[in-house]
Amino acid sequence: MQALTYLGPGKRALEARPKPLIQAATDAIVRVTATTICGTDLHILKGDVPTVTAGRILGHEGVGIIEEVGASVSTFKAGHMFLFPASPLAGNAQTARKACTHIARTAADGFWAM
Repeated sequence: MQALTYLGPGKRALEARPKPLIQAATDAIVRVTATTICGTDLHILKGDVPTVTAGRILGHEGVGIIEEVGASVSTFKAGHMFLFPASPLAGNAQTARKACTHIARTAADGFWAM
């Protein structure tokens, strides 16, 4: 698969990456059919986000088709279309339960983490 990869301020590349594998029973693998970058990615590309280091794959908004799900996933099945927004709601954090995903601090809090 191809991935837009951050290589440092002002530097990026489209790189070949291995196909992901299910690692946990709650995982799903989605084949991305359309994606975009957003303002966050642009700030990363400029070098404005020091917690993002070279090698980070960019792009966190898109549409795809679920190819595989872990054993504990019951809501989604292979073949389903899937939309992944910039701020996913995992529902396992106090802020996420209040629909304030923009203020959750880590992936465990229901928000993607840099």
